[in-house]
Formats: sequence, structure tokens, C-alpha cells
Amino acid sequence: MRALFSLLLLSTAVPIQARSPIAILQELNALYGGSVRFKIDQEDRLVTDLFDHTGHFRQDVVYIEFLDTAGFKYSEEEAALVLTCASDHANCIEKEVFRMNVIRHTGRSVLPVPAGDAEGSRAIGLLVALVGEAQQAIAQKAAETHARPQRKR
Repeated sequence: MRALFSLLLLSTAVPIQARSPIAILQELNALYGGSVRFKIDQEDRLVTDLFDHTGHFRQDVVYIEFLDTAGFKYSEEEAALVLTCASDHANCIEKEVFRMNVIRHTGRSVLPVPAGDAEGSRAIGLLVALVGEAQQAIAQKAAETHARPQRKR
């Protein structure tokens, strides 16, 4: 079963990876239908807003380069999707719970499974593609050097 899930995840993620992060975000937000909203802010952080019948109840914020896409999975015990931090950034996710007026740092973000997405396979594929594309863009930006203009004689 795990091998089948991995194959399904890979086949779902491959066509998505060639798309822009904006298009992936739009598809991901449409998949959740307003119960969870994702965006990437000006500081290259993934911002996840969670809503329920009472309104906006939680916000998770994490620098994209600190996430480990290999650890994104469906948790049977929690019946939820789990996003994880890379090992060298153990508690990289800032989780704000509005009702409790508290901000905690954690190594994982637990998200609901979107309606109609068995074990969250589509959502995981989109999240892996989004974070992968964004991490590549960040690495490419960091590798670029600012060249000074050459003097003309």
C-alpha cells in the first residue's frame, strides 16, 4: 500500500512541478475550498491560514527553505496531513493559535485533509511541488551574483 501511495504521489507531483508557484497556490487553495488558505509572503515564507465555523483560528508561518518535502505525509493516527521541518531547522514552524492567544514553535504543521482527496494525496503532491519550486527559486536567487558594470574605455 505504501509503495502504491508513493507511486501515486510521484505521478501526481510530476506534472505539477513544471508550473509556477502562483498556479500551484491557486490550485491548492481551490482544493481546500476556503477551509485552509496558503500564500507565500515577501520574505519567502509559507503562510497557512486555517478556518472553521468560528472563523480564522490558526496561522502557521515557516521559511520555505526550512521545510523538508520528504517528510510531507498523511498521518493515519491524526487523519491529517503533516508538513515537517528539515533536521537542521528543528522547530522552524511558527504556529499562532488565535483563541488561546499563543505562538508556539514546532517541527510540524498538521493540516486537515481536503474534502474528496483520499488520504490527501493530491494536497501532498501540490504542497511538495509548491515548496520544491519555491526552494529552487530561492536557491537560484541566492546563487546569482550582482555583476558590476564594466568600464568602457
